[in-house]
Amino acid sequence: MLKSYEHCCSSMQALATLGKVEGIIPLLHGPQPCAYQLQIGTMTCRPSRLLTAGTLIKKSEVVFGGEENLKNQLINMYRQYKPKIIVIINTCLPQLIGEDIKGVISEIELELPDLKVTYIDSGFNFPKCMPLGNDVAWVSIVRLLDKKEKVQGSIGLVGRSGQDAGAFTSFDTFLKRAGITVFPFPAPHLSEMEKIACAEIIFPVHVVPFLTCKEMSERFGSRVEYIEIPAGVQGTTNFLRGVADILKNQKLHDLVDQQEQEMRPRIEAIKERFAKNPVKVMFAFGPASEFGLSKIMADFGAEVIMIPSMKNKFAQQEKELQKKRYNVTIIEEDFDTLEDLYDQYRPDAVFCETQGRVELTSRLIPTFCNMTYLTAYGYDFALDIGEKFHESMKLDVLSSWRDVVQRYGGDLYA
Repeated sequence: MLKSYEHCCSSMQALATLGKVEGIIPLLHGPQPCAYQLQIGTMTCRPSRLLTAGTLIKKSEVVFGGEENLKNQLINMYRQYKPKIIVIINTCLPQLIGEDIKGVISEIELELPDLKVTYIDSGFNFPKCMPLGNDVAWVSIVRLLDKKEKVQGSIGLVGRSGQDAGAFTSFDTFLKRAGITVFPFPAPHLSEMEKIACAEIIFPVHVVPFLTCKEMSERFGSRVEYIEIPAGVQGTTNFLRGVADILKNQKLHDLVDQQEQEMRPRIEAIKERFAKNPVKVMFAFGPASEFGLSKIMADFGAEVIMIPSMKNKFAQQEKELQKKRYNVTIIEEDFDTLEDLYDQYRPDAVFCETQGRVELTSRLIPTFCNMTYLTAYGYDFALDIGEKFHESMKLDVLSSWRDVVQRYGGDLYA
């Protein structure tokens, strides 16, 4: 297994995802230290007005079980807030002691038939793949959604995480202008997300929601078509043209033609800058954001090395696409530290997570935090990164620091 440089667990990712949807209340079932860390860690990526809750398992409940505590919390939350759905995020500790979560839900369904309760097992189930917290969270919601009549010619867009709820506009405006009915998943409110059951064809826009799309196909009878992540200029164009081909929609092709013509001067200027100042970039993990970011940089001519965080079917397709189209180097063999990989490949910049950055700090390597780039979809995002990347590396500042360190502290690479 690859070493993990992800800065949080799948339970945190599930809370961040579910905590962005109005109509859903995520309930963290775990001890106080776990709940505290997860709440603090997700506070900046979910709306403050939306509620999350926890059970705060006590020491005595570790021995005797916390099922009664969980049941009482579910009842209190329903009576006070009347949510449509409560999702129990079952963390490591209750799984370790073998709590009967299904039994609690069965009792609640008898006492509160109007309340829909589901759960996910997160935490140590996915120690090497934090993004799976997103996928299993969405699966738990899809299992509770009602089947609906299909809208002819409609499509569903299924994203990576709750952060995607406002990110589809970077490319779905082309779909809507082409007269296509689009149902986004996720969305800011549960009532909007429920409409995914009406979609005839599901298009995942990231590698993460493989299990979610599988559940949608089985539950709603929707057809699932993975094209590629609509990130980067080529990636966005190929995604939109792929949808156009499947739907036989010439207007969408025309809109993409027009957009490509408008962007051409900016694209050529960016590629010229990368040709004059070649860069080698390494993407190390992240919550699967490395799949989209690597396409953006390779699009403009950067040499790219990627350490993928996921291995599902969509991820395998995306990796093969990137190797074939961009000659991206994919690292899947084991290694000791990110610093060792740096010594082997010597990239000019590294995208990684917090734990990985500390290994490179003393080397004065330009590093970027993957968590800052969660919704890298569409043309504008790619063009913006391409135009500003060389400046954002701050090579002049780092060069000055290297001179100081080498003068007074010795060789950085000794």
